[in-house]
Amino acid sequence: MSASVVIRRMIEQDIEVLAVAFAPWNKSRAQYERYFAENRSGERITLVAFVEGEVAGYGNLVWRSDYWPFEAQGIPEISDLNTLEPYRRRGIASAIIAECERIAAASGKCLIGIGVGLTPDYANAQRLYPKLGYEYDGQGARPTPWGNVSYLTKRLS
Repeated sequence: MSASVVIRRMIEQDIEVLAVAFAPWNKSRAQYERYFAENRSGERITLVAFVEGEVAGYGNLVWRSDYWPFEAQGIPEISDLNTLEPYRRRGIASAIIAECERIAAASGKCLIGIGVGLTPDYANAQRLYPKLGYEYDGQGARPTPWGNVSYLTKRLS
């Protein structure tokens, strides 16, 4: 990853930037408005990545997962991790994940989770997460509004 990559917590001005950049992915401004509100309430941390001042991606750390095994065990989840096509395979998603892990560990969490879609669109993520030390939780695929998802966890040191 080059030195020109900056990852920081979402600020209000990012709502419009993200809505425009990710509009082709059917992501709405309302989604980013909700994310910002949940950042302010402490339910979520949204990290935004920039390359040379241009938005490159984002990801979320949610303290209360919608996935019941994570919720039951108090495992925070990395969710809605996205990197725009021109910035893929440059370490941006890995850097967002690492920052989520750092935040979770600093908050006293011993485990962190992440879900991955099972369609070919998620092939890069399916390869990346195990390389970063994530292991499948053994619960099998779960149906979601976005298709089947498998969940992985990683022990934090």
